[in-house]
Amino acid sequence: MRKILLSLLFCLALPCVVAAAPPTGVSPLNLAGLTDLLAQNKGKVVLLNFFATWCPPCRAEIPDLVGVHKKMAGKDVLIIGLSVDEKTEVLPGFMEKMNMEYPVYLAGRDIVRAFQVRTIPHNAFYGKDGKLVISEPGLADTHILETTIGRLLEQK
Repeated sequence: MRKILLSLLFCLALPCVVAAAPPTGVSPLNLAGLTDLLAQNKGKVVLLNFFATWCPPCRAEIPDLVGVHKKMAGKDVLIIGLSVDEKTEVLPGFMEKMNMEYPVYLAGRDIVRAFQVRTIPHNAFYGKDGKLVISEPGLADTHILETTIGRLLEQK
């Protein structure tokens, strides 16, 4: 009898666990998780790009990010996309359409607050020492991205 009740309880609880997962397959990321991710990548230049699928300037900037990601392959550079979308179900299709081959996470509100993101796109650059160097709103084209990353790669 006890086994039957436990099995029944497990079956009833399973939909709750499945329903709690984000519907996109894109993992949510909070500030503690981002801090761990940055610590794991100390020694690399890290670019955090805050974006949304509905944002025209973000859509214009992403091809430049994709190009820089490909050009910097094999170098100590990591580009991370942080989506601020509320309708997350569109994110996987958008990422595929835009050829976003770099990691993308759903940005937690604590991350958005910590970086004082009020407009998007918003980019934050970390040096190889793991310290935040630049955090600013606005569209960054290929030249700006490559120049900034190049300078940070040259630093010791």
